[in-house]
Amino acid sequence: MNGFLIIDKPIGKTSFDMVYEARKKLQERRVGHVGTLDPFASGVLIVALGTYTKLFFLFDDLEKEYVAQGVFGESKNTDDNTGTTLNIGLKDNNIEKEDIINLLENSFTGDILQKPPMFSAKHVNGKRAYHLARAGIDFELKSVPVSIHNIELLNYNYPSFDVKMSVSKGTYIRSIIRDIGEHFKHLAYTDGLIRTRIGRYAIDNCSEISVDNLLSFSDMFSKNENLKIEVIEDDNFRDKLLTGNTQTVENIEVDEKKYIAFVDSEDRLIAMIRRGTNLDKTKNAYAYVSDKKLFS
Repeated sequence: MNGFLIIDKPIGKTSFDMVYEARKKLQERRVGHVGTLDPFASGVLIVALGTYTKLFFLFDDLEKEYVAQGVFGESKNTDDNTGTTLNIGLKDNNIEKEDIINLLENSFTGDILQKPPMFSAKHVNGKRAYHLARAGIDFELKSVPVSIHNIELLNYNYPSFDVKMSVSKGTYIRSIIRDIGEHFKHLAYTDGLIRTRIGRYAIDNCSEISVDNLLSFSDMFSKNENLKIEVIEDDNFRDKLLTGNTQTVENIEVDEKKYIAFVDSEDRLIAMIRRGTNLDKTKNAYAYVSDKKLFS
């Protein structure tokens, strides 16, 4: 079974819980998800089934949008409400709304360096940072470049503040809230987090886990500017595509950093090609080839 689901992950469940639920309900072993959401967070989670689990690279560069609630007054070891208190910040309410707006515009817009949370999936000497943090092992995480495309203050009622932002891959929202608190010396942690969008897939597009709600390849990617979809009705050409022989696709014109996807008349993905990444970049290469058994 191939397809996609856009679901609204509830608070209290892990992203893998939703994968397990999809496996159980849809009786499909091959299930995966795009972009992990922490258990305390909710919102858009894209789930892929079958051979479409090989297509996660198509989501890599998509912008993600979040609404986060921060709380001034203390820092947490996890930078969110599930952690234990590390330090207490200033208690006087001396932060004005305009102070936060100016900070967001001047320090949290565009390309910035960000230090990931200690409880994160970053690798440190081959191990996940959260494993080391839980074990009480001291380690240092390097700051990494991320992009914040847009950020705005939605509400502010000290000590709580709500921020909406759209960010690049790899951006930690918990770090943004933490750094806002550190700037004002009040400290802060994330008390709530909703992912409202991945690319054009918004929370309004979410549905229950059901066969009836499965989305086809074209449902997901027909409006993708980096991907052109072509319908193949010639069985002979289809079978050649399924062999994965690069000679089949070498001379097809493909724009750099873009893909051509070949589907059959039933909107089943057969193969995808991209410009070659070898020394001869004028030749094409396969980015994906479907399971032949699906077309037998």
